[in-house]
Order: sequence, then structure tokens, then C-alpha cells
Amino acid sequence: MRVDTKPTTLLASLTIRWCVVEKTKIRWCDSTWNVMTGCSRISPGCDNCYAESMMEGRFRNAFPNGFVPTFKANKLNQPDSWKTPQRVFVNSLSDIHHDDFTVEQVDAVYDKMVAVDRHDYLVLTKRPQRMAGYFNGADGWLARRNRTEVPSHIWLGCSIESDRYTFRADHLRKIPVTTRFISAEPLLGPLPSLNLDGIGWLIVGGESGNGTHNYRKMDMDWARHLRTLAEQTGTPLFYKQDSGTRTELRTQLDGTTIEQWPHPHPTTRTPTLFPT
Repeated sequence: MRVDTKPTTLLASLTIRWCVVEKTKIRWCDSTWNVMTGCSRISPGCDNCYAESMMEGRFRNAFPNGFVPTFKANKLNQPDSWKTPQRVFVNSLSDIHHDDFTVEQVDAVYDKMVAVDRHDYLVLTKRPQRMAGYFNGADGWLARRNRTEVPSHIWLGCSIESDRYTFRADHLRKIPVTTRFISAEPLLGPLPSLNLDGIGWLIVGGESGNGTHNYRKMDMDWARHLRTLAEQTGTPLFYKQDSGTRTELRTQLDGTTIEQWPHPHPTTRTPTLFPT
């Protein structure tokens, strides 16, 4: 793991703002906050990782450390500069609970989310065991911050790409938080064992080929099953896309756009919550 404290060059800054902050194509968020970048593969859902492809490929000059996990201290205060409340996807180019990041670094990111509470922060991991261990227990973040649950404007989620990994939801359920969510993307197989008890939001999407045909096809019946499961359990569903050569391709499921969220946009919250 590396720590990047240097100011970003103008070229890199423009590239990063264009591709991962102001112009994000991820429809279920307004912006992304990449205070950490880089990761390592942990399951088949990582095989065609868009972040690795981008950081090791066409935008390599903007990421001097490549896909090596890197903490970007110069990005820590970025949420302060966003005056309009937003849904913020935290670390779209990394995993905050990767074991290369120190407790102090992870603390700094969550503490910033607490401090700047006008936004909703969407934290997604493929390592919910580490996430649960980080928050819970005598030495966990909750105990160290004298809290009984994660603040409600922080949503915690895990990725589940096939039935083999539905156990991740069990670890997510161990964390006392208002909103837990599952991202079934890239959906690589049916999820007959998926249990949505305690889950407040479900995202479904096929794999993107990053502009190429290097993607694994999603069977539409897998998505239809999850739509039915969401309807039966009253779980808000966001259907992101079919599998295809690029992201946000064929965004309707059986001719219907399904874009549900578990809570209203943070712009609707009372202004007394917003720091001055």
C-alpha cells in the first residue's frame, strides 16, 4: 500500500474529474469520492475489473501507482467542497476494507463522512467480513466513537456476483446500520440462495466490457428472479444494465426502467443537518 500526499498535476486532475467525479456514468449516485484507489482480486467478479483496466491502461498517467492500493490524503477533504447534498459512491476505484489500508486511514474516511453529513455515502465492499470486524467489537469503530450504530447517512453494501458468495450478506447483516445494500453486479449466475432479510436496497447489473467484447453474458432470467425477490420482500430495486460492451447499456429490464432507492435524495433532508 502506498500513501499519496502530493498535489495532483493539472492534467491528472482534469482526467480524474472528468472520468470519475463530475461525469460519472453510475446512475445510482451523483458523484464518486476516490480517497483510496487500487485493489486486488478476491473473487470471479473481479476478473474484468473496470477500475484495474482504466488505471493500468488508458489513464495510467493519472495513476502513477497503477492498481497498487493507495491512500490519497489530498482527496480526504473533497466532500467539504461539494455544497449541494449528493449521493456519493465511496471509492469506486478501490475497496475501503482492503487489508492494505490501515485502521487510521479507514477511520479518517469514515470520520469525514460523519463530519460532512449533508451527503449520503454509499460504501461498497467485497470484504464484508473485514467491514463487520472494523465496526463491531470492543476495538471497533462504533465502540471507539461511542456509537451504537453507523449514522443513517452512511449506507453499507457488499457485492455478490454468484450464489457462492451470498454468504457476504450474512456478514453485512451483523453491522448495526440503517441501510444495508447488495450490488449484484456483475451478475455472473443465478442467486437462488440470496436472503434479503435486513437488506434495504438491491442493485442488479450485468458485466461491462469496458468498450470491448470481453464480458460475461448475464442471463436475463437471473435478473428477473431478483426482480421477483425484491417485489416479494418489498426491497427497493435498481436495475442498472444488461451485460454489454460498455456500462449503462440496455438499462431497461423487459422494457421497464427500474430505478428505486431506499431513501429520498439528501437534498430533501432538513437543512439543520448541513454543516455551515
